[in-house]
Amino acid sequence: MNQLEKLTIDALLEQAFERYAALPAVAFAGETPLTYADLRRAVQERTADIAQNGIAPGDRVVILSDNSPNWVIAYLAVTFSGAVAVPILPGFSEENVRHIVVDSGAVAAFAAAKYTPRLQAAGNLRLVWELEDFAPAWKADGADRAARPETGRKSPEPADLAVIIYTSGTTGHSKGVMLTHENIVYDVIHALEKFPLTSQDRFLSILPLSHTFEATGGMLCPLTMGVFIQYMQGLPTPQKLLQSMETAKPTGVLTVPLVMDKIYRKRILPKLHGNAVTRALMKIPFFRIRLHAVAGRKLIRTLGGNLRFFMFGGAALNRDVEIFMRDAGIEYSTGYGMTETSPIMTINPFGKVRVLSCGQPIPGIEMRIHEPDPSTGVGEIQVRGPIVMRGYYNNPKATAEVLLPDGWLRTGDLGYFDADGYLFIKGRSKNVLIGPNGENIYPEIIESRLLEKHPVIQQAVVYQKQGRLLCKAYLDTDTLEAEHQLSKKPQPAADAAVEALLESIRADINRELPAFSSIHRMIRQTEPFELTPTNKVKRFLYIKD
Repeated sequence: MNQLEKLTIDALLEQAFERYAALPAVAFAGETPLTYADLRRAVQERTADIAQNGIAPGDRVVILSDNSPNWVIAYLAVTFSGAVAVPILPGFSEENVRHIVVDSGAVAAFAAAKYTPRLQAAGNLRLVWELEDFAPAWKADGADRAARPETGRKSPEPADLAVIIYTSGTTGHSKGVMLTHENIVYDVIHALEKFPLTSQDRFLSILPLSHTFEATGGMLCPLTMGVFIQYMQGLPTPQKLLQSMETAKPTGVLTVPLVMDKIYRKRILPKLHGNAVTRALMKIPFFRIRLHAVAGRKLIRTLGGNLRFFMFGGAALNRDVEIFMRDAGIEYSTGYGMTETSPIMTINPFGKVRVLSCGQPIPGIEMRIHEPDPSTGVGEIQVRGPIVMRGYYNNPKATAEVLLPDGWLRTGDLGYFDADGYLFIKGRSKNVLIGPNGENIYPEIIESRLLEKHPVIQQAVVYQKQGRLLCKAYLDTDTLEAEHQLSKKPQPAADAAVEALLESIRADINRELPAFSSIHRMIRQTEPFELTPTNKVKRFLYIKD
């Protein structure tokens, strides 16, 4: 990549538009793509439209839609114009959408037609464009009087605000993270130093663009390198994902661990553990590696045949899934980040991935473990550098809680660095439980081990009540039926079988846990846990009883 004159999104992408003009840029999977030259023209048209409708630099503009090439156009046009993009996750309720529109002071929006009704209750919007064709969906009274011709607009500066992203985290509190052009572009440039992309790559985008992990890692990073990005249409069901993979034939996929976890537990494990012979062979490393290699080749064919790497973020991979991918020779990397850091902080070097680690810091930032435990080295992860947000919009109190006066950002995550600078995450500081003698208990580690050892468990939440550890577990109904044939039993007998299964799982996991972190009771969760956009359980909803 050539040296940028300034760290702004428009400067970054204009370089790509010049270099890769004739290459395909974005499309729905299986449809005719826009080239990089086409994408540039489309962005220029929308940028002019933004200016002509009186939207000034610094004005906030909402984007509310599922993933699409036009989402990319809208985001680039808003940020190129000097306005501030406010992406909203399509899964947000009408109440949350209204809160974000009002809190951000947005004056306009790009929205898919099916979502425009959610915007009408907020009184501050002057104009809404339908994202399907960029035609005005509606204008408020007086909007035409605010319009003016485009006259001598200056391009954004690195310190200018580029986006405000309202998080939907595991705590239930939505805060608007302010990221500047420099925050985002610095993160893109230095993440790419550890991210092996070329203009021959093809991406299938499966995470919501309104989340910063996909916007930075799945949109801006690949566009910077001339990658062809394809988008799924409709809900990303497992069947739809497989169909889209076959159509798009991607070489790379950016995703969260839950996707691979489901593929492994639904498609790989049942075949490997389907009979006594393979179950026995799986316990011998020599045969396990070969069985995994055969399964991996079949999986790659199922996923379009061209995959050369996965990039995982948002959460840790389970150890058994990592071992499968290593044995199978499937190239992958993991990373660590948060919205407040644009988001990428660490990347596991491709070809040098350390199992259960989330890698090493990207160049040019500082990371430290604050007040590490003398015996384990575990403490709060803190970061400082050009990727750290400006703060939370309209929320100085929340900003002061995480941004220290000397520039360090408190992540709220606990971890440690090994001797080679690889970061290992132990859990969220607010989730740490205290044992009977003051011991630290990390529920995420117990949960991960439960999923690894017992495929019947799809999700788990470990929490504390009256000094005892409890675990709520959502079970895979297909596995339950195959192994226990519950539908053929009277309800009392079926319930008793599930309780007996949970008790056997509890006894099994407790045999490998220290006494102070043993589980007192397993409780069946009858419905899937509600998840954040990066597929983390919203724990606060389930640990109050």
